[in-house]
Amino acid sequence: MAEVTTKTTEIGLVLQGGGALGAYEYGAITALLELIDEAIGRGQAVTLKAVTGVSIGAINAACVVGAATRTDARRRLAALWNDLVLESPLFWPEQMMGDLSLYGLPHFYALRSDVLAFPSWTYLYDTQPLLRTLTGHVNFAALNASETAFVITAVDVGTGVLKRFSNQKLTKAEYTTIEPQHVLASGSLPPQFPWTEIKDGKDMRCYWDGGIVDNTPLSDAIDAFSPGDGVKRMLVVMNLFPTTAQLPRSFLEVSERVNQLRFGNRMHQDTKTAERINALIDTIDQLHKLVPGKLPDELANAVDAALALKQVKTIELTLEPGTEPGDSQGFRDFSREGIESRRAAGRAIALATLRPEFEP
Repeated sequence: MAEVTTKTTEIGLVLQGGGALGAYEYGAITALLELIDEAIGRGQAVTLKAVTGVSIGAINAACVVGAATRTDARRRLAALWNDLVLESPLFWPEQMMGDLSLYGLPHFYALRSDVLAFPSWTYLYDTQPLLRTLTGHVNFAALNASETAFVITAVDVGTGVLKRFSNQKLTKAEYTTIEPQHVLASGSLPPQFPWTEIKDGKDMRCYWDGGIVDNTPLSDAIDAFSPGDGVKRMLVVMNLFPTTAQLPRSFLEVSERVNQLRFGNRMHQDTKTAERINALIDTIDQLHKLVPGKLPDELANAVDAALALKQVKTIELTLEPGTEPGDSQGFRDFSREGIESRRAAGRAIALATLRPEFEP
């Protein structure tokens, strides 16, 4: 009990990409922020150390870190997702709500109008509306000045290299002054959306959605944690893609299932790698205590470096198969009912999973 109450709890939040499934993250984030408020109110030392994200996760992350307070973050998320709601026409069948966004989403993207140039198209939608939405809902001055590390990723179209945009210098990330186009770059998923051009020194680089390479940026959140024994490190990962699911019954459902497997499996691989690293650190520590005498300087330095690595508890907020509402069309369903049901589900999952972690 003494260890729990005296340690500072640092939280790293990892947000995946997944289109309209990001409403689950919206609900989970608000629950997490409320739990942090409750813990601080009880006198616990808790800090949101890092928020990392990809695509819609990057957009959610920007609202959180680009806010003055946790209350402000919840307000900004609510306003963002209210703008992302796609109101359906009276004649539109309910079972086809997932298809309505194919015709555009006013505050996110719009269908291209230059139909005659179709043979040379490299994307389907114009994403300029999202830049205006980000400017309206994210305080980028607050984001860049925040003590909470903010890291989002995008893929360089030409080199295939994963690029990190961060408001702090970390092990793998250089400092970047974050602007709306950096967040847009993280969500530029081809072939639906165009690549986003960002100046890098004298060069102009083109970026696609970071989820193409890694949809769960765990290592960037881990890099932001403080070293030492006086910290309890909690890595909260929103997993939007359940491993198991019902067999697809249509071509569209096949496409959705492929996306679930493509975007979700890397997270399980990274989590297992983190568990192996923690086990290896424990083994090194135990062996070090058994060795008599002083180690050679070179070996002692290597052991110290290994022991300095941060032990992290990873907590997945995972959607259970069959509980997510109507998500054979989940990526595209921006209906008010779909967003609200996902928000409520994400909140419930987060509260049930995380509340025990905050108990003193």
